Amino acid sequence: MRLVRRLTYANVAATLALFFALGGTAVAGAKLLITGADVKNHSLTGVEIKDGSLGLKTLSTAARTTLKGNRGPRGIPGSTGLPGAAGPQGSAGPQGPPGAGVATASATGADVADYQNYAPLATAQLTVGGDYVGFTTFTVHNTGTESEYLNCGFRFDGNLIGAAGVDTTPGTTVTTTSVGAFNAPNSGSLEFLCVGNGNTTYDISDVEMRIHNLG
Repeated sequence: MRLVRRLTYANVAATLALFFALGGTAVAGAKLLITGADVKNHSLTGVEIKDGSLGLKTLSTAARTTLKGNRGPRGIPGSTGLPGAAGPQGSAGPQGPPGAGVATASATGADVADYQNYAPLATAQLTVGGDYVGFTTFTVHNTGTESEYLNCGFRFDGNLIGAAGVDTTPGTTVTTTSVGAFNAPNSGSLEFLCVGNGNTTYDISDVEMRIHNLG
């Protein structure tokens, strides 16, 4: 059989007609896109999905919240920050009750008849220096014929420290408390004593001295 060497219009038309007859139906029936309805649930695995092709926005909110990696190593502590600005000063609290100090020494004196000026009525030892307040309770009986103010106070290491005295009248007995404050620069001996003006005489008894350290 001999092939025709020259194409004619009839030959071309016949060939095209045969092509469309054989393939036209398949082309017309093909779908150009695959939708979610065409994919069976749970049928796709990681093998079918290209690495890196799915972004974070592609995942649902619920899926994104479940993504959590392993805890990383503890980081190095940062340097200490600068001190913050001082806050405003708070309001002052209520004033507390006055303190009585700490009792650090006490002494009891012997009863003295016909008291002589500057004779120690009680003596206590201070173990440390500091600010002190002393209280001495005593009873004075004026055995003379004249009224007189009996001056009393303390003596520390030979130095006189004033304190309260007592007014007396002839034949009367008065119980009082003498109070004095002083500074002791060091430890030493503290004495309580009195002195009159020489117009009358005294018997002194019931001498009780206590000393409080104020710091």
